Amino acid sequence: MSYKELPEVRYDEPRWKRIRGKGPDHGIIPAIHFPLRVGGDVIEREPEEEMNKKPHLAVILEDERNVNPNMIREWRSSRYHPYVKRTVDKKIEWLTEDSAHVIYHHDKYLLYCEGVRLKNRVEKLGLSNVFVLREDSVEQIHKRSYHLALRALENYGVPQAWCEMRPFVPSASLPAELRHYSHKHFIYTPPTERLRISTDISWSRCEDYTDFKIPMYSDRPYEKWHNLILPRNICFDYIDNNIVDKVTEPELAKIVELASQEEDHIKCPCKPTTSGGFANCFENPDCPCYKTNIMLRKLNSVENNNAVFNSFDPLEYNSDTPAYHNHGGFACSEICGCGGRCNNNALIIAQAKIFPMEIYRKSDLIGFRVRATSYIPAGTPVMEFVGELVRDRYVEGEALNYSMQLTDKMEDTKYLLALLAKEKVFPATFLKQLRQSYKEDVFLDCLHQGNKGRFLMHSCVANLEPVRIYQKSFSPAHAKMVLYSTKAIMPGEQLTLNYGSGYVGLDKVGCQCGAFSCKNGKHVGVFSKLSVHELANCFTAHQMESIREYEADREENNRKYGRFDVDLHRKDNIPIIESKPLVDRRRNHL
Repeated sequence: MSYKELPEVRYDEPRWKRIRGKGPDHGIIPAIHFPLRVGGDVIEREPEEEMNKKPHLAVILEDERNVNPNMIREWRSSRYHPYVKRTVDKKIEWLTEDSAHVIYHHDKYLLYCEGVRLKNRVEKLGLSNVFVLREDSVEQIHKRSYHLALRALENYGVPQAWCEMRPFVPSASLPAELRHYSHKHFIYTPPTERLRISTDISWSRCEDYTDFKIPMYSDRPYEKWHNLILPRNICFDYIDNNIVDKVTEPELAKIVELASQEEDHIKCPCKPTTSGGFANCFENPDCPCYKTNIMLRKLNSVENNNAVFNSFDPLEYNSDTPAYHNHGGFACSEICGCGGRCNNNALIIAQAKIFPMEIYRKSDLIGFRVRATSYIPAGTPVMEFVGELVRDRYVEGEALNYSMQLTDKMEDTKYLLALLAKEKVFPATFLKQLRQSYKEDVFLDCLHQGNKGRFLMHSCVANLEPVRIYQKSFSPAHAKMVLYSTKAIMPGEQLTLNYGSGYVGLDKVGCQCGAFSCKNGKHVGVFSKLSVHELANCFTAHQMESIREYEADREENNRKYGRFDVDLHRKDNIPIIESKPLVDRRRNHL
């Protein structure tokens, strides 16, 4: 059934034309101009008022305005389509009525089951022979610790260049203050009683391990289903791929159309050797996608730092600057002969969404967060950060807190486009159009449309770091922001991202990450004075302690729960309630 064949939701007002505003709001929310005549004068209603009547995504879907060149057909629960057509108030009402009281949450058993389901999903997708839930050696952990140490020193305001790595010596003296920062501080263990807001914010069908549900909980002790107050900003529309709206961003739509021509996009003719297998595109000198992937290594700012972007090997890089503009990959796609099922598609793990997660909120000071409910190896593409592609002129107000910069007009023109011109990847006419699309910074705005990445909290030294991977071509619309794990992430650990020093929210409450390397931490005076080598030793010792306890917990859980059958999908202990009385929550003030 197509989107248009679904039953239409009735509205009090007819459907009207929606365009981005040009007034003071700068079109952060797509402005809807609905003239209302009063005494002969025309008065425009507030964009938010009109937006609340019919969400932006519903219009994009109905009018087929999304021209995302990397679109993959999304399979959704049948409940998603009537939900996405609802107004914000109606969505809040829907989630409120769907909320449920979890009477007994057993976290250890949950994490064990999620680990089993992860292995089953990897096998179901045919990845068990190529993707391994590996654990790094001490040397690999120490190498990654140097990268984390440089990130920490940068946050302290004393950046240092990459230096020659020294071996880790377990007996080396560490600051006494490090004992105050157990890795368990970052492992969130929910209370046994929880308020479940949604069984799955991604609205996936979850048939036979085809996907993981992403539940959302409130763990604030005073909040129950009868006094639940939901903020409006959680009523976003969940998407798995970026949106490129041809009405609001006609220039991006134009470059997407141009890139569809044969000479303006890149694809390979490679084929898998066996049915259902993986094609050998990586290290294949005849594969155009692989050759483009290797070409992008020339963006590396560090000599002999050839970060490898293939489908299954961990990403490793030595750099004294953030990886985003110093690294880039090019991946095979569904238009290739391999269909993207090869070893030259670094997006394959992230798009498979094999790692289970949940969204939760435990305090009033900090909003909803994401935690992993399974082990995630270091150097793994964990997820994509997705949203609507908009130029920087539209990113103001509340959208500032929900946007990530995808392109940089100065950096990309100087390095990326110059490299494409030097290597003569595209005809001169198309390259000229590409330069035009990079004249303004482009952001991923996930205020109204996004995925689980919009809930990632800030950390001074985050366990996720973004890189860009391109498919098919090189316009902003062909770029994917992929979040790689900078270290091994333990089951129950909060997933974090470094928002950068310019994030406005840090000015209000300061950083709350609680890491020993936090620039607002209690012992910042001690750790900020350490050398790169000393700080790397701290990160290595911290990570090794995490892995030792994870291995011990895994053995205990296997011994305790290994005899039980694991359900196909995650379940909660919900008491049967015959009827839930409606409660007037007066949401107009939210």
